[in-house]
Amino acid sequence: MKVARSNEDPRVWFRSERVYLATDNEWFFQTREGVDVGPYESQFEAEIEAGLLKELLQDCHSADAVMEIIREFVLDSYDMGRPLSPRFRDGSLVQTAVSF
Repeated sequence: MKVARSNEDPRVWFRSERVYLATDNEWFFQTREGVDVGPYESQFEAEIEAGLLKELLQDCHSADAVMEIIREFVLDSYDMGRPLSPRFRDGSLVQTAVSF
């Protein structure tokens, strides 16, 4: 299925392509915005969390709103006792990381 948010070219996204093993027992998933979210202890956990974040982002139409939701998603992980350490693939997003 081809999907796109506003101001994006339609593209086929496969969640399984977004989940990857970064190091021994550290799983991450990639967002369209260039943020790798994790680490998770298993591929299954990363896929579930990717689905949860996808649901949160479903109705977002601005880049600022998307990044705010991703930021809150990561911050909520600290409240749940399972802190995440996001990685930014695009140098322009590094400044956003400071607010985490």
